[in-house]
This record gives sequence, structure tokens and C-alpha cells, in this order.
Amino acid sequence: MTIAAAVGARRAMASRWAPRLLGIYGASLMAAGLLRADPADGFGSGAPAGKATHVSWHGDGHLISASIGFIALIAACFVVARYFSRRGHRGMAIYSRVTGAAFLAGFAGVTTGSSSSVIVLPFYAAVLAAFTWLAAVSVYLYRDVARAA
Repeated sequence: MTIAAAVGARRAMASRWAPRLLGIYGASLMAAGLLRADPADGFGSGAPAGKATHVSWHGDGHLISASIGFIALIAACFVVARYFSRRGHRGMAIYSRVTGAAFLAGFAGVTTGSSSSVIVLPFYAAVLAAFTWLAAVSVYLYRDVARAA
């Protein structure tokens, strides 16, 4: 669905980078889904408490692909903000910047490797905010194109 949103953004926006970055994010989600994370911190059926003692190649791949995608998503938020700002859509521009900053903060926290709920819960909230932002931007662009037609 994220790649479909990227295709729709490509059709609706006069921007090259926003759709590309969204496409990279979508592709990285698929890659991270194919490359299974190692069970740790009680996450995963039968996972031991605490950090994984050994990180497998697919665990590394999961983390690397997710990181690439998260960086692309953060950049996409700011590119989309610039697009909306240039078009005079101040509210959507601010919303995009705030989402990008919130996701950057959540991602930075989780990269520390901490499994503390003080770190993990804001990251989960940032992921929810990012998906909500992507849905809102997609609907906004869809309606904008429909009005223009």
C-alpha cells in the first residue's frame, strides 16, 4: 500500500523526490518483513528476556532495511512539507514537518538499543503518526487532483 501511495503521489505532485522516498520506504518495509528479526526482549514466541546474544544475517538485514526505510520516510516528510509550503497549504506543511520531526525523534530513541518502555512506546506512537500522516497526505492529494479535474 505504501508503494501504491508513492505511485499516487507521483501522479499528483510536481515532485520527483517525494514519490521516490515513499517508494523506498515501501520497498524497505517489504524487505524488513521478509528478513525476520531475531527474537529478543520477550518479543517473538518463546523469546528469552534481554537482548539477543547473537544477531543473525536476516536480523541484520531486517534492521538495515528498516533503517533505510525510516530515513527515507523522514526525508519524505520534509520534502512533502516543502511541496505543500510552496503551494500555500500551510497546515499540511506544518503537519508534515511535525510528523517528520516526531518520527526522527522516535527513530533516534530506538536506535539506542534500549528496550525501555520510555523509548519503545514513543517509537510506536511515531510509527502510528507516520502512517496516519501518509494516509492524510494520500487523501489530501487525491482530493486535490479530483478538484483540479
